[in-house]
Amino acid sequence: MEDTTPQAPDEGSTDVFTSALCGSAADMASHLVDPRKARLDQNRESWTKAEGRAKELLATLQNNDKFALLAGAHTESGYAGFVDTHAGGGNGDAPTLRMNDGPQGFNIYTDGSLAGTATQFPCLLAVAASFDPEVARKYSAAIVEEFVKKGSNVLLGPDLEVTRVSSTGRSFESLSGEDPVLGAELVAPFIEEIQSKGIMATIKHWLDNNQEIGRMTMNVEVDDRTQHEIYMPPFQAAIDAGAGAVMCSYNKVYGTYACENEKLLKTLLRDHAGFKGLVMSDWGATHDAKSSIDSGLDVEMPGGPEGQFARIPQLLGEGTVSQDQVDAMATHVLTTMYHTGMFDNRFPGEPLPHVSGEDVTTDAHRQFARETISNSAVLLKNDDKLLPLETAGKKIAFIGKYCHSAQYIPPDHVTSNDATPFMGQGSGYVQTSKTVTPFQEFQKAVQDAASITSSDDASAGEGADVAIVCASDCDVHEGWDRMNYSLPEANELVDALRKQNGKTKVIVLGITPGAVTTEWIGKTDATLMLFMPGEQVGAAVADLLTGAASPGGRLPVTMPPDGWKPIGGYPAGTDHSFLSEQYPGVQPPPHDTYKWGDHMTANFSEGVLIGYRWWDAKNKKPAFHFGYGLTYTNFDFKDIVATCAGPNIVITLDIANTGARDGAAVPQVYISFPSLKPLLRQLKAFKKVQVEQGSSVGAQFVIDEDQLSYFDAEKQAWVSAWEKGEKVTVSLGESSADFVWHDDLKCHSGK
Repeated sequence: MEDTTPQAPDEGSTDVFTSALCGSAADMASHLVDPRKARLDQNRESWTKAEGRAKELLATLQNNDKFALLAGAHTESGYAGFVDTHAGGGNGDAPTLRMNDGPQGFNIYTDGSLAGTATQFPCLLAVAASFDPEVARKYSAAIVEEFVKKGSNVLLGPDLEVTRVSSTGRSFESLSGEDPVLGAELVAPFIEEIQSKGIMATIKHWLDNNQEIGRMTMNVEVDDRTQHEIYMPPFQAAIDAGAGAVMCSYNKVYGTYACENEKLLKTLLRDHAGFKGLVMSDWGATHDAKSSIDSGLDVEMPGGPEGQFARIPQLLGEGTVSQDQVDAMATHVLTTMYHTGMFDNRFPGEPLPHVSGEDVTTDAHRQFARETISNSAVLLKNDDKLLPLETAGKKIAFIGKYCHSAQYIPPDHVTSNDATPFMGQGSGYVQTSKTVTPFQEFQKAVQDAASITSSDDASAGEGADVAIVCASDCDVHEGWDRMNYSLPEANELVDALRKQNGKTKVIVLGITPGAVTTEWIGKTDATLMLFMPGEQVGAAVADLLTGAASPGGRLPVTMPPDGWKPIGGYPAGTDHSFLSEQYPGVQPPPHDTYKWGDHMTANFSEGVLIGYRWWDAKNKKPAFHFGYGLTYTNFDFKDIVATCAGPNIVITLDIANTGARDGAAVPQVYISFPSLKPLLRQLKAFKKVQVEQGSSVGAQFVIDEDQLSYFDAEKQAWVSAWEKGEKVTVSLGESSADFVWHDDLKCHSGK
């Protein structure tokens, strides 16, 4: 996907192919360059050289040196964990592995005294909502700079789980949203930026870690086609980009814990995905040393003298595990360290024995966080072009406590916890003392309004020209799933405003960790949705409301219709898209033996029908479709042409900005062919294109044969539509349901 101007392929591009848009399809076929293949070839060479160096070092080591590589050591350093590579007295120049969360900024594991010394960036789901690989690259680069200054050389992330259940408690941490192609396109630049600084990226959580209910004991049953088509592709893209480490998850899959699961760690990860690096456990996810070693686990975290891998010397002496196994595990660790440049001083500094107390935040990082919020903000509604606001002489009221407070204020019946209104809790949380609120920053930005007021309730809206409702679904946390999809206080505050004065223009600013219902939206004039935006929320909101920035996001998750409810044992009801045996799962009898949520089996029997795929296949209508998002301008997709270029499909189009402001269009390509059933269609490519007002930009997509394939479980192989002689329907539009063009093609297979 590139502009029409001929140019050399961009080495950092995440496009499937790049080429000049000139000549016939046959001419183009001979000039196509595949940057993914080039990246894969480069990483294969890097892994091969790294493995050779690792084996040379290994030959000089005693077993105590090898044991030191295979488990964490307890520390009060303020990091999430570390591997003391020199605990055995050797290992040459190997740096200690100082591991830390997370992928949304540097999580400081202290008493709070260092809060605000690292930037609280927007969540990974916000990056997904940007639909922009360049945002992912810059986001990762900014976080890595702070990791370097804090002294950490292993980043525990990114999270790549495809959102199966929209109420899951960690949906805000996913770079994939509900679509594997979205995650796959964004993760490559993310990984490259991390490892360019000698920091090891750790993709997580492998595999099928798609709910928090019962996550420590639950079992997942999932068919092979679904595994390969839905849950593995973002991980595969990260592996192809050179990711050094994989973290296995807490849950069981096929009846066996993920960190001692041979099918997951050997068959799927190493044989199918081609992974060459190290596999580490999630913290406390190792249950049996021998089973884990036999199945492919390399490093136990957090380890320590009470950990399972502390038994390795004994097991080796007994002959329960072999010297070859220990050597293979140690080789994986050393190979990954060589591959990521740890022995070659790629890390621009020194890994520190304790987390640095230095304030590593910068104005540039805050500005980027601010821009990321705007790039990921989704405009759901904008009647009469209310946004951006005309503020001169207007009475403007901010309604709701989270317009002016950065502290979570729980309802009377809820016990206070560590939730915050602008970021979800858990290992991906970053402590901050620098949050700027929407009311605070809007007051700074707007000097021509007659008045700008704020109140927790709707009282400030009396007589206002414009009322901005701030509502946050902020009680979200690793370890549990959300109990409903409603946006707290939104309906009540909007209703109260409407009862006051029918002339007041009402805008809802929704802060959410994922999908929410929008039963109140019909009573609003405009709605902006932000996905857990972090500390710069106020500055970005001021930019968006005044037009200093435009909302550039598209929905990475489907927004369900009114009345949609969560699942299972919650008294609220059942989610209409899942049976109870699918989510949260069923417990073995006798049921009174277990706490609710323990030892469940979740049957992923819906198969590939998750997210928008389910809505399409069932011919049901959500409130807002995946990929949806308005802008402050309008676009026209025209002159769309699709042709065969060998086994590839080349799609070209012009994107015209027909509105009065600059903006970003996000054309999306969806593919359908008979063997995809029960799928109706699925996303295969997208491109974020900045277009100035009154101008047009050319763009192209090249869909290769691998993208026109499905996983044949019987053959245990990918099979393309061309191999089966099937016709492919190509659809182009602005969401998973809003299409402006379709075409049918039948090309020849190149296989």
